[in-house]
Amino acid sequence: TALPKMMVLKESLTKSAFFILVLEIIGSSASPNDLRSINKNVLRPPLAFHNSGPQSRRNLIDTAAQTIAAGVLTTSLSSPSPAVAKTYDGTNDLYSVYQIFPDASADLSPYIKPIEPAKFLQYNIFNGQQEKAKQNKNGMKGGVIWLGEHHNAKRDHDLQALFIENVYNQRKAMSRRGKDTPKMSIGLEQVQVQYQHFLDDYVQGKISEEEMLNGCEWATRWSWPFENYKSVFDLAQKLKIPLVALNVNSEDLAKVEIDGFKGLDGKTIRKYIKDPVGFGEFAKPKSYRTYSAYVIEPSYDMHKELGILKTKNEAGQALDDNTSFRNFFSGRILWDEAMAGNAYEWTNDNEGGIMIGLIGADHVKFEKGVVGRYQRLLDRNKGDGDAKSIADAMNVSVLLNPTLIDTQPSGSAAAYMNASSSAYPDQITLQLRYLKDDVVPSSPDRSLPSSTGGVLPLADYIVISNART
Repeated sequence: TALPKMMVLKESLTKSAFFILVLEIIGSSASPNDLRSINKNVLRPPLAFHNSGPQSRRNLIDTAAQTIAAGVLTTSLSSPSPAVAKTYDGTNDLYSVYQIFPDASADLSPYIKPIEPAKFLQYNIFNGQQEKAKQNKNGMKGGVIWLGEHHNAKRDHDLQALFIENVYNQRKAMSRRGKDTPKMSIGLEQVQVQYQHFLDDYVQGKISEEEMLNGCEWATRWSWPFENYKSVFDLAQKLKIPLVALNVNSEDLAKVEIDGFKGLDGKTIRKYIKDPVGFGEFAKPKSYRTYSAYVIEPSYDMHKELGILKTKNEAGQALDDNTSFRNFFSGRILWDEAMAGNAYEWTNDNEGGIMIGLIGADHVKFEKGVVGRYQRLLDRNKGDGDAKSIADAMNVSVLLNPTLIDTQPSGSAAAYMNASSSAYPDQITLQLRYLKDDVVPSSPDRSLPSSTGGVLPLADYIVISNART
């Protein structure tokens, strides 16, 4: 049977406008049998809706996640657009920088352009703000620069530390006297929000590194070796740059992976999802369904094939059953939304401040993870005179040492030559094409240029360490 053209869930809780959530999830009219692809994007059955009166906010969000999980898998993927660019330039700089130029025209020919590393921050990121900033103390534009990392790669974290120090020095030079302490922070996916006070005490020198790590339960909550991140933490303490926890508490994530959003109470949901209407709207367009089919579902399939998809209880113990795709998806979007929301909260509270967000590359690439959700929160304030500065904040995405494997669906590129090397930026996928909303994925017209709804760029920039690996 064909999916319904439109599935509508509407709910209004009268006590507060904050609890109004209206979701319209548009499905495809294609038959599920037509939607199986070589990337294992197998359509799962749509979930039924039962609007039987007032529901709690967590039930609404959980139902929305079910709807999205049913809808995102209906998008067939077009062929990724190849890059056209010079290969690794072999300069003597510590790293090479490339800017990505997406292309949604009929040619679908994105390309990358090398940028001189010494001018990257001043002219590309801060775009000549220096003179304006010296004349006006509020002249510096704030926002977030997202650095998408490989968690297990020390060279990525060393790049992050170098980048943070350069941003600190650049912002200091941009201050009126060239002496003011820059207003900036380091956002950490690696630490859960419940441990913020340990980060504060560490930066202020009140506790040792060991006490901070024990307090944050680093070894069990994150597990990737702290030694790889040490250069970042040492720099933060030396320069007194605040460290900001961005991640969801494991206990809350476990509840979602077991019961969906219904497993969280209203107070907990409000802590992570500050814009429920925007949260639901974000996943409606075909662009998001294309992103999810390319990034999230293959990740789920890979986790399942590797046998690491077991549901965990609040104590972190694996249960017998695999996490369902619906709950895996719910956990993923909660993770993305929480990190974007916590970053937004800091930049909103610190006008003109810059956060350097250290998060996994999967949350940065192709725009619809944390980067797009942060932009959505910024866009809420456009037209509001009192919030103009935050609405105009920068939102820059940078991938560190990306490989072909990083830019293809999980498990689909390992057999390609040089797939795991970042030394070939001309070989990675630079954008995803998505169809217009009225184009059926199984239609023969799907390949026509006129059917293109747009493209999702891999990122704004890629940065590559000059030591080949």
